[in-house]
Amino acid sequence: MTFFRAYLAVLSTITVAVVPFPTPHSLFDVPSHPQPRHTVLGYEREYFGDGWGTQRTGCTTREAVMASAWQVDSCALPYRQWDMSTAVPFDDPYTGAPLDPSEVEIDHIIPLRAAWDSGAHAWPEEKRIAFANDPLNLVVTSRTANQSKSDSLPSEWVPPKKNARCDYARRIALIARTYSLALPKPDVRAMRRQCSGVRGLIDSFVPAGTIPLHSVE
Repeated sequence: MTFFRAYLAVLSTITVAVVPFPTPHSLFDVPSHPQPRHTVLGYEREYFGDGWGTQRTGCTTREAVMASAWQVDSCALPYRQWDMSTAVPFDDPYTGAPLDPSEVEIDHIIPLRAAWDSGAHAWPEEKRIAFANDPLNLVVTSRTANQSKSDSLPSEWVPPKKNARCDYARRIALIARTYSLALPKPDVRAMRRQCSGVRGLIDSFVPAGTIPLHSVE
């Protein structure tokens, strides 16, 4: 009988560890539709603006986001001229590896192609351009991570850094709510799974902002 109780205890522990039970962080609201992702024909990057937009400072969105990541005072100063002794070190939010400004790309957290498929094809041009330049949907990451992600949504790709995955999912949910983008159910399930179970409980102790919100002016 003692052996049987011990067996049940071990089985219960393993079950709790592997079953993605809901946690407070997994109960976020997000617009969704029941179908898998459907490709909407006609996408062109230029429909979201001809490259990066210009901020009030005269810097491009890319320059402003990079300066924010390394906490450099002026986005007008090219990164090759930064004084790296005063810049704040910045780690890749997706991988956790240290980043060099010369080796990064700016990722659209909800990719522009995925946004197009999710409803942005029907937006006016001004809204698409605003979306493409909104810091809410932008993060500095490595070229390798950005290209690995490509235009994937969470059912196909999540950050390699495990304790960034719940924050990543919650950020996508916030962006989708802000822009009324209905995400496919498989992706919403994948997002909630990243914040569920023991992993979700552990991530509840991770400081908010694992995927940082960059400021631009």
